[in-house]
Parts: sequence; C-alpha cells; structure tokens
Amino acid sequence: MALVAALGGLVGCPAPAPLVQAPVDVPPAQRHPDGVLIEPPAPIPVAADRAEARGVVALREPLPDEAVQSLVTQYLRAWTSESIDTLEQLLTPDAVSLDAAHQTRVQLREAWRTRMQNLDYKKLAGVQVARIDRIERLEFADLGAPGAPSRPPEMHPGDVLARVPIVSARVGSEQLFPDLLVLLLRRENGRYRIAGVGEAGP
Repeated sequence: MALVAALGGLVGCPAPAPLVQAPVDVPPAQRHPDGVLIEPPAPIPVAADRAEARGVVALREPLPDEAVQSLVTQYLRAWTSESIDTLEQLLTPDAVSLDAAHQTRVQLREAWRTRMQNLDYKKLAGVQVARIDRIERLEFADLGAPGAPSRPPEMHPGDVLARVPIVSARVGSEQLFPDLLVLLLRRENGRYRIAGVGEAGP
C-alpha cells in the first residue's frame, strides 16, 4: 500500500519545466567591399607653347614682354662693352645668322670679334642704342602670311621673332648697328636665348 501511495504521489507532482537556453548574440560576419579596379593616373603631357585642342594638353605660360626686353638689353650692352663672351652666353648652341650666309655660332663669334677690332663700340656705352619700348614681338603664326613679314626657316613653333628699332646705329661716319635688329628668340629653361641674328654688317 505504501508503494502505491508513493507512486500516486509521484503521479500527482507536476512535471519539471524544460531547460530553456538563453539566446547567444553572434556578431554578423564582417563584409568586405567589392573589389575596385584602380587605374594608374594618366601621364602628364609635356608642356608646350601651343597644342591642338583635343585630349589632355599642358601649355606653358608665355614669357612676358619684359623677358624679351631684358634679353635685347643684355645683347646690346654686350656690344657696347665689347664682350664676346657675354654675347656667346646669350646664344643657343645651334644659333645662326639669319642672312643668306647662315653663319654658325662659331662663325658668328669670329665675325663679331673682327667687327669689335675694327670699330669702337664702347663709344655707345651709356647711350640709348634702341627703342626697347617699341620692340615688335612676332609669334610663329604671325609670320609667313600674305602681307606679313617672312618667317625665317630656322624658326620653330614657340619661338619669338623680335624686331628692334635702332636709334643710335652710327657714330660719326661709322655704322655700328643696322637700323633694324632682328633676333630669333628660343625658350630654354624658362628664359629666352638667341637662336638667330639678323642684321646687315656695317
């Protein structure tokens, strides 16, 4: 009877509650952005004075008129101080005369030396030789057209042709300079140098 009572007591007891596991927070998997193809930057084109209007171009800022005036002033002062070395420093390596003879740089130097030996250029030291404020600056495209001055065959795009009016060409009966000095200027390392000299000898 005791066993039956015990079993009856077990039957009347409520069943134990099932175990409930607490939810576990699982961090979401880290997402990586989709791969992006990185293209190398386009090469920067070489800067030029002029370029066609297409694609990516790089233009150099034109040198001011003061750069032309400064070079012309240095050229004339080298003559009035009779400094062949200074004159030669103003020339490009391939400088020539703009006349029919097309004298080379070496020939120009020797011709200038002869002129300085025969004429006294120092008489014009301190004298206004040219009208620097009236220098005519001509670009490549300004020359060769009908009604325009001719373009020297030695001129390249980007060069400048400077036409310099001389006001003190003579001392007495001696003609030291032409009435009009023509210099072909070429840009090198951010400044102008003389690539051609056009003048009639005295």
